[in-house]
Amino acid sequence: MHFSGPIVRPQTDADSLFIEVTVGCTHNSCRFCNFYEGVPFRMAKLEDIESDLKEAKGYLPTVRKIWANGGNPFVMSTEKQIRVWELIKRYYPEARLSTYAIITDFRNKTVDDIRRIKASGLDDLVIGIESGDDEVLEAVDKGYKSDEIIEACRKLDEAGLDYRMIYLGGLAGAGKLEASAKKSAAIINQIHPYYMYLTTVSVLPGTPLYRDMMEGKFKEATEKERIKEMRELIADVNIPITVNSENAASSVNFTVDLPTEKPLILNELDKFLANFSDDAEKAMSRRRHYMRSV
Repeated sequence: MHFSGPIVRPQTDADSLFIEVTVGCTHNSCRFCNFYEGVPFRMAKLEDIESDLKEAKGYLPTVRKIWANGGNPFVMSTEKQIRVWELIKRYYPEARLSTYAIITDFRNKTVDDIRRIKASGLDDLVIGIESGDDEVLEAVDKGYKSDEIIEACRKLDEAGLDYRMIYLGGLAGAGKLEASAKKSAAIINQIHPYYMYLTTVSVLPGTPLYRDMMEGKFKEATEKERIKEMRELIADVNIPITVNSENAASSVNFTVDLPTEKPLILNELDKFLANFSDDAEKAMSRRRHYMRSV
C-alpha cells in the first residue's frame, strides 16, 4: 500500500479501508494545525491508487466504507476526481466512499461539477469548517469568510451530495467563546450538514497559534468556557443534525440527535457545569496540555 503522508480521518471512519488519493493539504496554513507539517501537497498517481485497490481486494473482498485519504482530495479537478472515484467504485461498488474537503475547494466547482462528482461514486464529504465567526476565521488563517461557507454548502445541497462538518471550539480565545458560538450557529442554521464533529482546540507546541499564545496575542480559554461554548452552540443550532463530541480533544463526550435530544443534552451539560470544580478544571487542562495533535 502507498502511504506517503499521515492518515487523518474522523473517528467514525476508523473502520474504513484507507486509500491514499492525495498527500498533504493545499492550504496547510491554519494556525492551530500540525497535521501536514513538512508534507508537501501532491496527488497520488492513478496507477498507485489502482495498485492499492488490487492489494486491498486480495485481503478484503468487500468493505462497507472507504476513506479516500488526504488533507483535501476535493481540491482535485472535476475530471480528475471522476477518474479516481470511478476507479475506486470499480473495485468496491457497494462501499460508501468519503473524503475531506475545505471550503476553498468549492471556488472552482459548479453545482453541475458536484453532481458529476457524486455520480462518479463519491458519496460523502467531511468539511473542516471550524467556525462561522469571521473574526475567528481570519485570526486562524482559514482562508475564507463565513459567507463562503454558505455558498459552498448550498452548492452541495443543490447537487444532493451528503456532507459532514467539523466545529473546532476554543479558537475565539478566553472570554469570547459563547459569543463566537452564537455567530457560528447562525451560519450552520443556513446550511444542511447531516453530522457535526464537535471538538475543541489544543494549542500545540510548534504551531503559529502556540507562538501567538506565548507572545500574548491569544489567550487560551478554560475548560469550563469550552463546555459553555458547546452548550451555546447546541442551544442555538436549529437544523436536524447529529452532534458527536466523542474525541480525544473534547472536554465532554456525547453523541446526540438534534432537535429531538436537545433538551436532554442541555440539561446534562447544565448539571455538569453546575458541579464543575477547580479540580476538574486542573485535571482537564493538564490532560489537554499533554496533547500533541488537534
